[in-house]
Amino acid sequence: MKTIKIIAGTFVILFILNYTPIAYILKENYRYRNFDNSFVIDEAGGKGFDYEIIKIRYKRFLDQHPSKAAQDRRLYRTFSIKPWYVWQWGDYLFHNERFRLPYKEPLTSAHPAS
Repeated sequence: MKTIKIIAGTFVILFILNYTPIAYILKENYRYRNFDNSFVIDEAGGKGFDYEIIKIRYKRFLDQHPSKAAQDRRLYRTFSIKPWYVWQWGDYLFHNERFRLPYKEPLTSAHPAS
């Protein structure tokens, strides 16, 4: 009986952390860039642009800069995946496209305007 209570309590905590305003508050900011840093954009956690807007803006950038598109069309994430952030497990499971992008090291200096 004690084991069932522990398992149920764990599921309740994971649900609260992933599907309530707590997840919104704890959501991390994500930064993306292209291969040569000519496109850098941020996704503000919980507010501002979401990943769908990031994709639209990157497509527009590639349309306006065909030479960049010819070299490398991929968008890169500059954030690491942190599986110990249990409040992000819902995103990892159900909104995982951003986490499947190839990784590039974050920029160390100011990034160009996008």
